[in-house]
Amino acid sequence: MKIELKLKALAVAAIMAAGTPAFAAIDGGPSGNGELLLNVRYYGGDSATTGGDDISGLFDLGFKMDDMIAANGQAGYTKSWDLKTGDYGASWSQLTSFVGASNLGKMEFNVIALDDTDRNLKGGSRYLTTGNVDAFPSQGNANVKTMNGMDKYVDANNSRGTHGTVANGASVATATDPSDTFFGAINGFGQGDTWLQKTTVDTTQAVGTDQNFWFLTTSSTSNLAQATKTPFGFDLNHDGTIGAGEFTKVSLSEAGVLTITSPVPEAETWAMLLAGLGMLSMIVRRRTGV
Repeated sequence: MKIELKLKALAVAAIMAAGTPAFAAIDGGPSGNGELLLNVRYYGGDSATTGGDDISGLFDLGFKMDDMIAANGQAGYTKSWDLKTGDYGASWSQLTSFVGASNLGKMEFNVIALDDTDRNLKGGSRYLTTGNVDAFPSQGNANVKTMNGMDKYVDANNSRGTHGTVANGASVATATDPSDTFFGAINGFGQGDTWLQKTTVDTTQAVGTDQNFWFLTTSSTSNLAQATKTPFGFDLNHDGTIGAGEFTKVSLSEAGVLTITSPVPEAETWAMLLAGLGMLSMIVRRRTGV
C-alpha cells in the first residue's frame, strides 16, 4: 500500500511539473530568431564615466524577430508595451528611481533583435536595430557578422533580474556591475558602444524621440560584399521605396510606454485606391459580360 501511494504521489508530481511552464532565458543570436530587446541607459555625468552614477536596463519584449519581419509593410500596424506594469514594473521603477524624475529626459534607448545562426552563410547573420537615419550608411558583410558580440551582453544578463523566472523579464545594471551587463560606453568600452561601432549609426536616442527601424543581413558569404539593408515601413506613395514619412517608428516615453507604429495612408490615398479597385472591377465585368 505504501509503495502504491508513493508511486501515485510521484505520478502526480510528474504531471504537475509537466504542466508548469518552463521559463527560458532571452532568445538571443544563436536561437536563429532572437527576441526584441529594449535597452535603456543613462549617464549620470555629461559623459561616460567609470563611476556608479550610470545605469542601464534590459527589457525582453517577448516578440520575436520573425514576428516583426512579418508585420513589416502593414499600414497602421502598432504594438506597445507599458514598462511600469507587470513583470517589467520592478526594473522600470528601479531604473527611473536611480535616474530621478528631473533627469528622465536624459535617458536613451534603442530596440534590437539578434540572429547569428551561421555567419558563413548568406543570410546567416540578421539584425534588427533602430537607427536615427533615413538612409542607412554602407555596411559590409564583415561588419554585420561582428554584431554577434552583442550575445555577450544578452548572456551576461540572462541570470540577472527576472529573465530566468518569468516569460518576458527585465534587468538593471550599473557601470560597476559585472562585465558586459551594462549597456553603455565606459571609457570607450561597453556593449552599447560596441553596437554603435558595428552599425556605424547612432542607434540610441533620447526618450521621446522617434527612431526608424532597420533590418540588416549578410548578402553573401563574401566579407567584402555589401550587406543588405531593409527599412521597415509602408510605401505610402507606391514608388517601391521607403523614405521620409514612411518608416516604422519606435518611440519610448518618459512615462515608460514603448510604441512601434507604421504609417497610415491619408484619406485621399485610400479614396484613390478604392477608386482604382472600382475601375478594375468595372473593366473585369465588361470583359466577362457580367
